[in-house]
Amino acid sequence: MTAHVPSPADADAAAAAVNANADAAADSLARARAAGDRSAETRALCDLGTELIRVGRAGEGRYLCRRAAGMAAEAGDRQTEEAALGALGHTLAELDALGKRWRAVLLEGGDETGFFGSPAAARSDPSYATGERPDDDPFRLTGDLVVELACGYVAVKFLGPFVESFAGKLGETLGESAVAAAGRLRLLWDRRSGRRDLDVVTPGERTTLVLPEHFDDAARLAAIDLDLEADGVRGAELHWDADAGTWNPANT
Repeated sequence: MTAHVPSPADADAAAAAVNANADAAADSLARARAAGDRSAETRALCDLGTELIRVGRAGEGRYLCRRAAGMAAEAGDRQTEEAALGALGHTLAELDALGKRWRAVLLEGGDETGFFGSPAAARSDPSYATGERPDDDPFRLTGDLVVELACGYVAVKFLGPFVESFAGKLGETLGESAVAAAGRLRLLWDRRSGRRDLDVVTPGERTTLVLPEHFDDAARLAAIDLDLEADGVRGAELHWDADAGTWNPANT
């Protein structure tokens, strides 16, 4: 069953809004992690975040630059820290003057995600299609806001490196870069029920992985290996069957 997604052209354009510099930074990030080079990883995170901000994926870019600034501060890499903070609109001297408490508040962030009253409200919001953080519309902010929406690389905040591996395989399947594929991901976390949906937005439809409460290595690896273009998978709602070790459509 194909699920309708509002403004699919916007979602596709947002996923494609990357350039060679962003792709190069993502490649450098993967190489640095594979080599265990923490310093190079920090620089690559900063470069990728800066490029994402430049191409309009500001929520993702600011999240990555915050991570880079924190890692650089721990390592004493003032040059990379200054670059990451500059992408966020701050200077190192400014933060040094503010002190540790306010510095921690800035690096913690919190402006990368949006909150909604229901999954349906999140998916119908323009930010779902574009991947940008929603505006602070007073009408949207009324009632119980129990569903948190994280787009693209911001989902790493909740799911860790799995998101990057998943995006890399998705990019191979779709014939695009991992950076472009990451722009198609939407994580919806219903704080009331505990349900977490990982949506993959493609033109005209979405595929949803309903993440199990215990999202272990077996489930993660099987998700990465999924062919999201296959019949019965593309556009479906998939649930993890731990006994069978497979992701299955909800209607099977």
